[in-house]
Amino acid sequence: MPFDQSLVPWIIAAVLLVALIVVAVVLRARAKRALATAKAAADEQARAAREQHEALAAAHDDALAQAAADHARERDALGVERQAALSEAKQARDLVAAGLKWEATSRDDIADACRQLGVDAVLLTNVVFVPVATSASSRFVAQVDHVLLAETGVMVIENKGWNGIVFDGLTPSSVFPAFAGLFDESTMTPPFALQVVKDSPTVLTVRTHLGREAPASQARRQAQRLSDRVQAETGVRLWFDTCVFYSHRDATVFATERDATDGGAATAVVSHRSQLAGVIRELTSRPTKKLSRARVDDLARLFASYGADVLRFGAYAQEARVTPTPEAAEAQEARVASNPEAAEVQEARIASTPEAAAPATRDARGSDPTE
Repeated sequence: MPFDQSLVPWIIAAVLLVALIVVAVVLRARAKRALATAKAAADEQARAAREQHEALAAAHDDALAQAAADHARERDALGVERQAALSEAKQARDLVAAGLKWEATSRDDIADACRQLGVDAVLLTNVVFVPVATSASSRFVAQVDHVLLAETGVMVIENKGWNGIVFDGLTPSSVFPAFAGLFDESTMTPPFALQVVKDSPTVLTVRTHLGREAPASQARRQAQRLSDRVQAETGVRLWFDTCVFYSHRDATVFATERDATDGGAATAVVSHRSQLAGVIRELTSRPTKKLSRARVDDLARLFASYGADVLRFGAYAQEARVTPTPEAAEAQEARVASNPEAAEVQEARIASTPEAAAPATRDARGSDPTE
């Protein structure tokens, strides 16, 4: 059967139609796949964005929680700091409020010696300050009885108004052999002091002060604290001589002239006004000047800002007595504004007056009271 040539166009049309349908199907399938791929990519991007948002939200929550915890810790620390500062302020107020009551006799004796010797010096009594580098658990306010400033040197004088019989650095049996059986001298390794007080016609009270509680050791420790405070305030390290002065008029004192049991420089131990004058003469007659007059004046102002009573002798004015004023205390507040541990103490320094009396304790943690 011969091929009908008239069918060729129809066959070609049919083939083209089939091809067109196949192409359309393929293109549609590709479009579906591209759409599915795009949708999957969009979903993945949305999921990643959601996860990132959730992570950021979680990080934000964690940051807020951390900030809240840090704030709480800071608030608690500030509360502890405030309580410590208030405690320091109270300690300082207690020390300054007692004023010159307990140090009046020794202050007058030192002043008389300065007058008689005609020295150029400044005497500061009842110097109250916060020692540097104290931990939060052992913060306290220290008090130095007397500081004598001269161009030839600076001395811390620890006053002991003890009555009765006092042995400082000398065992009772070395002074009175008959006392050998009365006291346990096995613990009396220098530095030490022993005080025997007659409380009634039939009762004697014996007080022992051993090691760190010995007056000479106390004087050196207070001098070191004050030297550290001066260095923190001025950047200059100041060397202090030390002296223990037994000032009670009714005391009988047997003591070594010098105590060097802690090593380093010795501490003078005196009980008579003539001995005190000798120590002051030795300090002020040295051939070499260690301080300029300007430095002495600066130190006097610094210690006055600590609530100290000030007496000036010789070239340092006609024994003008200086008592800290509120203006001076405000200036001190501005100077120590960057030192939180000292800020609250200023209130006590402002409260000091010429009639205030000095305390019997060496620091607020309870060192030995003056009798």
